[in-house]
Amino acid sequence: MTGRREFPAFGKILAYLVVVFLAGCLVAPPIYWAGQALGAAGVTDWLAKFPFHRVLSRCLQVSALILLVPALRWIGLRRPSDLRLSRNPRSLADLAAGLALSVALVAVVALLCLLTGWSEARPGALWSGLLRIVPTAAAVSVVEEVVFRGVVLGICLWSLPRAAAIAWTTVLFVVVHFIKPAKTAIAADAVHWWTGFAEVLRFAEGLPAPGILFFGAASLFAAGWILGSVAVATRSLWLPIGLHAGWVFAQQTSNLFLQSTATGPSGWLPWVGPNLVSGAVPTGLVPLVALLVTGLLVKFYLRHVFRPVASCLD
Repeated sequence: MTGRREFPAFGKILAYLVVVFLAGCLVAPPIYWAGQALGAAGVTDWLAKFPFHRVLSRCLQVSALILLVPALRWIGLRRPSDLRLSRNPRSLADLAAGLALSVALVAVVALLCLLTGWSEARPGALWSGLLRIVPTAAAVSVVEEVVFRGVVLGICLWSLPRAAAIAWTTVLFVVVHFIKPAKTAIAADAVHWWTGFAEVLRFAEGLPAPGILFFGAASLFAAGWILGSVAVATRSLWLPIGLHAGWVFAQQTSNLFLQSTATGPSGWLPWVGPNLVSGAVPTGLVPLVALLVTGLLVKFYLRHVFRPVASCLD
C-alpha cells in the first residue's frame, strides 16, 4: 500500500459503539427479569444469583461480539489484508512463544511477592479453579486482540503513522477496560428498562483510588503498546494472542493460589498493589517493570527468532 487513505470508517466505528451500548442496556433488564423468574419458579438459580451489574456487563460484551461481524462488513472490511494482516507460517511457534514469555515474567513477580512477604499462599485453593481460568484466558485474549489489535489498529493504520496508530489504539484499550457498570447493589424490583443506561453512565463511581488507577492504567498502556507493536511487526495476531492469554492465565492463577498480606486497600504500593479489572491487571512498579522486561524479550524474539527485521518496538 503506497499511500494513506482517508479515514471514512471513524463515524461508522462510533455508530457501532453506540449501537452496542443501546443493545446491551436494552437487553440486560429482560434477561435479568427472566433469571429472577426462573429462580423464583425453582427451575434454576444459575442466572438469578448474578447481580444486575454482572448481567449488564455480559450483555454489553455479547452485543459487541454479535454486532462485530456486520459492523466490519458495513465499514468495508472483508479480508485480513484490509487490516494489514497476513498469513503467518509461524503461527503456532509465535503463540507458544507469547505464552512462554508472558507466563514466565508473571511467575517471577509472583515468586518475588512470596519471597518479600507481600503475598502468601491462599488457604483452601483448589487446582480445579484452573478449569475456569483456561477458557477465560483463551476467550479474553482472542476477542480483545481481534477487536483492538486486529480491527481498531488496522483501521487506524489506514490514515495514521505507525506509532500514532498504536498509541491511539492503546489509549482506547486502556479506557475501555475502566468503562464498566457501577457495582452497586440493586433490588430486583428496582430494575427497570432504563436501569442499564443509568448504571453505565455511573461508571466513574466504580473507579479505584487515583494512585491505584494510575498504576493500573500504566500497566494496561504498557501491555497495549507491546501488543500493538507486535501485531504491526508480525502482521499477525498469533504472538499478541499468546502474550495476552499468558498474562491473563498467569495473573488469575496467581490470584487463585496467592493472597496479599497487606492490610490496607492500596496493598504494598508503590511496589505491588491490588489487581484491577476482574483481577487480571496488576498494579505497582514491580509488575510494570516485568511488563517492560517482557517487551524487551519480545523485541529480542522478533529480531533474532521471528525474522531478522527491525521491529516497531524501537
